[in-house]
Parts: sequence; structure tokens; C-alpha cells
Amino acid sequence: MRVLICGSMALLTAVSMCHAGEKKGGHPSGDPAWELAFEDTFGGDKLDGSKWFPGYRLGRVEYYKRIGYPNEHTRGWQPYPPMAHYVIKDGLLKLRVDRDWPKRDTPTNKTVSAFTSAIYRYDEATQTFRDEVKFSQKYGWWEIRCRMPVCGSGAYTAFWLHSVGAKNQEYSPEGVRNAPRPGKSPAVEIDIFEWLGVSPDKLQFNVHFTSNGHKVFDCPRDMTREFHVWAIDWEEGKITWHLDGHPIHVYKGATPEGKMYLLMAMFQTGGWVGPVDTKLPYPLDFEVDYVKVWRKK
Repeated sequence: MRVLICGSMALLTAVSMCHAGEKKGGHPSGDPAWELAFEDTFGGDKLDGSKWFPGYRLGRVEYYKRIGYPNEHTRGWQPYPPMAHYVIKDGLLKLRVDRDWPKRDTPTNKTVSAFTSAIYRYDEATQTFRDEVKFSQKYGWWEIRCRMPVCGSGAYTAFWLHSVGAKNQEYSPEGVRNAPRPGKSPAVEIDIFEWLGVSPDKLQFNVHFTSNGHKVFDCPRDMTREFHVWAIDWEEGKITWHLDGHPIHVYKGATPEGKMYLLMAMFQTGGWVGPVDTKLPYPLDFEVDYVKVWRKK
């Protein structure tokens, strides 16, 4: 089932004519009812360890092992877990995948460079998972200014939110994918975008795992040429996507029940995004100018 999209020709024309380098992005910073809750502008040359873990979904491999459900998340990544390869310089983050980094056995093995603002670890003493959260929030305005990489088949970038907690995964503790959660919202993830190198004129917006939370969006411009501002305004029962200050998509339905944390990544995985092209122009750089999150006071 497709979701309503604010996508008339007039709106798309307006989006395509907006300033590609615009930093304002329509965010609520000028509204006294809102306050800035999170910001990283990537100053200096080092990762701010008070805001990010430099790895992909740290703890998820251990979770799947503990529930006894082997799948691609427990056997497909090298090393376990994959740690980020990146450069921070002149106020710009480059999440990078190179031919050999993050380390993998062959150029066709899947790899990813990712930052996340929360992880969970298994505690042997208590035999439970514990969360380590640098930032999480329920509702609000979540924004990134970035430029997509020049890449192709098998590679993609993403900026998304995921529910805090080991058990809020694609697979239930019983090993069932997209398992119904009695009395709970099916929404555990919000994809602000997934941009596929194999089809660079399209993006995906998702609210996993709802029945109507998927939308393929036709990009009005070449996303690899200029920086653009992507954002969502998450409210109870409603999420609005924005591009360079213009609303471009509205979802109405179930939204996550609890706090969400930030993730962003440069992937080279093959599979659902096409076979890995080993002749891509390495390095593949997902360039991020800033990440900001606002909340209502």
C-alpha cells in the first residue's frame, strides 16, 4: 500500500529550484517553542566520542547469537562488528568505504562505515543486554546536511533512527522476522532516507515495520553534485519528510513508542541493492556537513 505524498508537479518544481547549498533547511530553530537537543558540525579532525560510536549496529550480532537465530547479521560482516572508516577535516565528515577498508577478505564481501548514537552490549554477569546511549529522543525534528557519493551497484547511503533496546529488532527473541508485538506499535525504525547507488535518481523513505510506511521518492536533482538538507518532523501518528526546507512526503499511521537513536552509514553490501561492483571509483565518501536534532520544550 502506497502512502500519501505531497508530490504534485508544482511542489517538485519548487524543490528542484531550491538552493542546493541552503543550510537553513526549514528547521524550527527560530521558534521559541523548540530547543536544540543535539548538534555535531564536525569541527576539528577527531570524532566527538561524547556523541557517536564509530561502528555499525554494535551489539546486534551478539543479540542474534544469543537468541540462536543465525542470519546475514551474524555471519555476513567482516570484521564482527564492522568499525567505521572515516575522515573529518575542515568541518566535514566523510564516512568512507575504500577497496580494503573497513577491512574485508575480498572486495565483494559486504562492508560499512557507520556512526551511531547508541549501542547495547551483553552483560555476562547479569545475562542481559544493557544500553549505552549517547543520544536518543522521542519525536522532534531530525536533520542532516549531506552530499551523496558517486557510486553504483551494491553501494548505498542511509540516515535513519532506530528504537533503543536490543529486543527492538527486525527479529523477535523467538527468531521471527517482523514479529507482531501484541499491544505495541509495529514501528521500530524510521529511515529519513536510503539512497541507492544503483538508482541514484530515487530514494526510499520507510517506517519499519508498518503496512503503509514505504515510499520511493523521485529525486528532483543529482544528489551527488551538491549538498542538500534532509529532515523529518516526527509527531505522534505522523511523520513529515523535508528536502531543503520543503515538505515532500507525509506518512500517517503507527509511530515508534519510545526513544530513537541516530545512525548514518556508507554501505557496500550487494544483495538487495545489486551485486557489488568492484570497479567503483574508490573511495566512496558519504559527506556530512552537520547533524542536528530539535525538540519541543
